Amino acid sequence: MANKKSNLKLTLNRLIAKKKQKENSKIEFRNYFVKSLEGEIVIKKPDRELILEAMDAINEDESVTKIYEINKNLIYSCVKILHEDELQTTYECKSPDDIVDELFEVEEVLEIGSFIMDWNGSFETVDKEIKNS
Repeated sequence: MANKKSNLKLTLNRLIAKKKQKENSKIEFRNYFVKSLEGEIVIKKPDRELILEAMDAINEDESVTKIYEINKNLIYSCVKILHEDELQTTYECKSPDDIVDELFEVEEVLEIGSFIMDWNGSFETVDKEIKNS
């Protein structure tokens, strides 16, 4: 039985346009207030690969130091303004992601990282489901 919902034929151009539309809908931003900076940062929703890598890394090593480094990487990857050369130079960063250490308090790094992870689904729920299967 044929699908009678639409007689619209798919063309190469329509399929390409659909892909672009899908990609654009994946781009999402949220603001996050940082108390120590007395202002908001704009966070871009990370892609699936970055979140899965973070989840794997946390499952491998649950030490606070490791979790801090994972969150630091998430923040650096998701906050575009942190990539600005002028900011990096002003704070004399040896490594690009050192800017996270320079701008945010330890507690803020953990909180912002948690915010990013929660935004992408419940990490703890996934972890419990995997362990229970």
